Amino acid sequence: MISIKYILDKLQDVKLYDFFAVFPMITALILKPFYKNRYEGAWLICEEPKEARDNGYHFFKYICQKQRAQICFYAIKRDSFDYKRVKELGNVIEYGSIHHWLAYFLCEYNISSQKGGKPNAALCAFMELNGIFRPRNIFLQHGIIINNLRWLYAETSRFEKFIVSTIPEYNYVKKNFGYSENTISLTGMPRQDALHDMKVLTNRILIMPTWRYWFNLNSKKHKDTDKDFETSEYLNKWLELLDNSEMAEMIENYHLEVIFYPHRNMQNYLNAFDKVKTKITIASWKKYDIQELLKTSSMLITDYSSVFFDMVYMKKPIIFYQFDEKKYRKYQYSEGYFDYHDNPFGRTYEEYTDVMAELKKIIKRDFMPSQEFLEEHQKIFKYWDDKNSERIFEMLSDNR
Repeated sequence: MISIKYILDKLQDVKLYDFFAVFPMITALILKPFYKNRYEGAWLICEEPKEARDNGYHFFKYICQKQRAQICFYAIKRDSFDYKRVKELGNVIEYGSIHHWLAYFLCEYNISSQKGGKPNAALCAFMELNGIFRPRNIFLQHGIIINNLRWLYAETSRFEKFIVSTIPEYNYVKKNFGYSENTISLTGMPRQDALHDMKVLTNRILIMPTWRYWFNLNSKKHKDTDKDFETSEYLNKWLELLDNSEMAEMIENYHLEVIFYPHRNMQNYLNAFDKVKTKITIASWKKYDIQELLKTSSMLITDYSSVFFDMVYMKKPIIFYQFDEKKYRKYQYSEGYFDYHDNPFGRTYEEYTDVMAELKKIIKRDFMPSQEFLEEHQKIFKYWDDKNSERIFEMLSDNR
């Protein structure tokens, strides 16, 4: 049963355009009988409204290139930087349009890397959770689950299939999220298929912090969280790491290329990092593809982002910079099965000076992972190949 508190929290994040989405939805319901031949039996795929870079894109690409008999559509905004790239592969429909709603109502599967990957997340969630409409939602995921993500629990989500990538993740979701064992599928994520084609640029270091709820969502604002990004702990702590004399010296002495790429939900604040004087690239999502950055980088510095598992998958070292752990655990994600403080993949630090010391150690060992790292890698990944999309396609085909 969905709690009243959950509903009230979500209502705080509803926008005006969510209410206007009722009009294309109603139009689509009226036109449904006339579009059965076009959308019935098709697979509808998407990510965020303006993106084609994640698991949805890679799965769509696989189907268009390897399984052409399966009709599929990709929903994306026409003004997206990624629109042309995905349009060259196959059928594209405008995200949130009447045709997106028609496909949502008529398709065989609604497939997305995002829980809210639908014509309108708020309106669709209302219909699905109240049993008004029950699409066959396939959750490809945005990353490997390591935290206790209550918003993905079965009581607040309607997934027919929930894709996972590691053995510990599978066991954790099965035990805690409330889904039947048949719902959870350990196949690996589609984007991991492309991680085997690595062209590492020696000495390229990627710094990629995740976002903070309280800067973006009204329902997550609290009196003891930052209200102003410009004076926030988040900004000040990352500036300390990026803009210090030791970082400048290391870049010069070791010929490093350092790229700072904050989570897409923090990209609106990118200008705040213009004050960095150190020779570091402040990367916009419009100009840089995150997967290419991950594939070409020798290592990653992050805070809590599960994207670190993409680097682990490629057997690359990590450093965790966690200066606000108590606040993060209280107001964003509560701790799951992964222990940042005791694992073979990367050490965790609260102070930037300690991060710099660890960075120097990793550089001096030529970015090579430890033997313990490699042994744990072998234990947690059931699959380490380029067949993830193929496994998902076969699973969905057999599930008809």
